[in-house]
Amino acid sequence: MEKHLLVCVSDDGTAAYSVRFIRDFFDFPCDVRMTLFHVAPQGGEWGTHNPAQKGRTLLEKTKKWFVDNSVCTEDKIKIKSVISRGGIAREIVQEGHKGMYDAVVLGRQTAFLFEELFDYSVSHRVIWEDITFPLWFCKCPQDIPKKGVLLCLGDGEPTKRIVDHVGFILNGNPSHNVTLLHVQNAKESNAEESKKLFAAANKILVGNGLEDSRITELVLKNGNVDRAIQEESARGHYAAVAIGREYHNKTAKEKLIPESISVKLLRKLEGAALWISK
Repeated sequence: MEKHLLVCVSDDGTAAYSVRFIRDFFDFPCDVRMTLFHVAPQGGEWGTHNPAQKGRTLLEKTKKWFVDNSVCTEDKIKIKSVISRGGIAREIVQEGHKGMYDAVVLGRQTAFLFEELFDYSVSHRVIWEDITFPLWFCKCPQDIPKKGVLLCLGDGEPTKRIVDHVGFILNGNPSHNVTLLHVQNAKESNAEESKKLFAAANKILVGNGLEDSRITELVLKNGNVDRAIQEESARGHYAAVAIGREYHNKTAKEKLIPESISVKLLRKLEGAALWISK
């Protein structure tokens, strides 16, 4: 089944991370439909430049790069630019809902502590929105394209949705396998819980057309879940790490100190794309 991705383009250059990841990740990138999306600031924020025109130039440049570097035709790539009315993150969320995309893709630079503490990044603003579509965050890619998805399991509906999303994306991409990861508390390990999570995830993945031979299971015992995920991601050289995320309003404490695993991974994960589904 055709995948349709909303790829966010900004003037910080991170769109190159997203389109390069798409080119390298998919076995047949020309079969992927993309909408390149740019949110222009309201008039005056780019000085004397016309923000809408500058945005269109960025979109055309990104489109040309993908076509030139993937040997794909232009017919699968659309461009769309809007003027910001409610903030960049809010415009992205509105377009993501309206367009019924299979995922919204954002490029992301390695963040400075100041930026993350005070929540200036678009990525951090988007992740706190009430959304119904998966998010992909792509940092600067490695020179050698990586393979495979590290799929992190937990309780609840978000885990089921991210498992279904991974199965959908990997159907038709046989070069990628899936590693199901359950991180157990070292002091309260529960083999039966892991067994149930693996069985449920396997059923969803197979239902999406993945063969059993492409699915492996891994249990790690570690009281620090996000650190365990980061270490396994680095060890296994995965192309992406996928995880579910419960929606909740940000607490006062979370404005300074991240508590959820997905936000910690957004800040710290290196070397792999991060896929999140709520």
